[in-house]
Amino acid sequence: MQDSDGVGVPLHKVTADWTGLRFNAKKCASLHVDGNKRDPVLTTEFLIQGESVVPLVEGQAYQHLGTPTGFRIRQTPEDTIREILQDAAKIDASLLAPWQKINALNTFLIPRIAFVLRGSAVAKVPLNKADNTIRQLVKKWLSLPQRASNELVYIAHRHGGANVPRMGDLCNITVVTHAFRLLTCPDAVVKNIATAALHAVVKRRIGRPPSDQDVATFLSGSLDGEFARDGGDTASLWSCARNATRRLGKRLGCRWVWNEDRRELGVLVPQIETEGNTLVNPGARGVLEKSLKAAVHALYVDTLKKKPDQGKAFEVTSKWDSSNHFLPAGSFTRFADWRFIHRARLNCVPLNGAIHHGNRDKRCRKCGYALETLPHVLCSCKPHARAWQLRHNAVQDRLVKAIAPHLGKITVNRTIPNTDSLLRPDIVVTDEDRKKIILVDVMIPFENRTPAFREARARKLEKYAPLADTLRSKGYEVCTDALIGGALGAWDPCNERVLRTCGVGRL
Repeated sequence: MQDSDGVGVPLHKVTADWTGLRFNAKKCASLHVDGNKRDPVLTTEFLIQGESVVPLVEGQAYQHLGTPTGFRIRQTPEDTIREILQDAAKIDASLLAPWQKINALNTFLIPRIAFVLRGSAVAKVPLNKADNTIRQLVKKWLSLPQRASNELVYIAHRHGGANVPRMGDLCNITVVTHAFRLLTCPDAVVKNIATAALHAVVKRRIGRPPSDQDVATFLSGSLDGEFARDGGDTASLWSCARNATRRLGKRLGCRWVWNEDRRELGVLVPQIETEGNTLVNPGARGVLEKSLKAAVHALYVDTLKKKPDQGKAFEVTSKWDSSNHFLPAGSFTRFADWRFIHRARLNCVPLNGAIHHGNRDKRCRKCGYALETLPHVLCSCKPHARAWQLRHNAVQDRLVKAIAPHLGKITVNRTIPNTDSLLRPDIVVTDEDRKKIILVDVMIPFENRTPAFREARARKLEKYAPLADTLRSKGYEVCTDALIGGALGAWDPCNERVLRTCGVGRL
């Protein structure tokens, strides 16, 4: 590019002429800043292939890859956020199924805002407003009341959530990731420019040339000692990365670290599930964003599990992805099931015993039991006994159909011949040639935290232990186990060994 007086070497023009390209000056803009003048922005006219480029004035923005760019402007992409919310409203008004609406939001809308966040200094107020609107829509699609825990919106599908990221988390993660990728870029020119700019910012903050450890401390958001002083710095990518790391650090404990032996900068990401740490170094720069998102998801999962009311069933349903197989695409799920399951897992079904305010009658409206709660309705209310039986038989018949025929003769709900026991295991597989018997009993307990499943399995094993001993005394090899499935669709991980014993894969 050259100014109107012809100053400058038009290398771009030479290159464009070689390749046959023609620039569109109407889509370009120029910004000329002279820091030595009182009015630093100059309206110098620049030419590109002989055509004039629009000069930007102070406060005027140019949309560069969706990010407002200019001198002393607000970079918050309010137009982009507004368009995303308008599209979200259109998705809400569409005839898509609820799970399809969530999928459309995650596939088409969230990536748009995530891309813009990488290069913009975004104000939190419009971002929080967008997050509130999106959260309300997702809760509506999940048929959840507004009092339901917000964590379910942000948790991954495999744990039972909608997998919609919170805007504030997404902003912090993208800023930290973008800064790390610049500082660890394989291109030496990009890396050196980014490192020099970062060192200049840290020097302005602490008032002296920083060491590599000082840089890591600065990026971690430390406010101790000299890092608490106001160096008169202006907002930059590095100050945004510092603030984002401090916000994530308060919740996750992540921080930047300097490895003196390897002479490299890394990011330490604690893992809540394993209580360990993941150190992302330059060689694994591509996994930082994934690691941070996984840590945030784990935080939301842990927070919801600890809630005394809404976390009971979730503690069980979040253990195994089979419990939530229907979430991404609504597989094998009726609309009535979808409207019920999410609020039931969070104990938000408006039953008499679940309403804690007022002095209303809490008795069961069907059987008159003193407290009408979800466990009572699904597993104890006698008028629903036929429904229990049908639910139990559906699971039982599905397993019977899947058992490998070569394992032996299959009997259902029958006493075992040549024994005095009156017990009738749900499924018995007998191989007389190999003198082997498999006893499997099906049970559908309520998901009242993890001990409920463990105790249910123990009761079944204890119940059939005398029968198993009797069969062993007759020379049989006996395998006794239980298939446990929750009333709200939870899958016990211990069921995997039952399936292996029966020669089947996942049901």
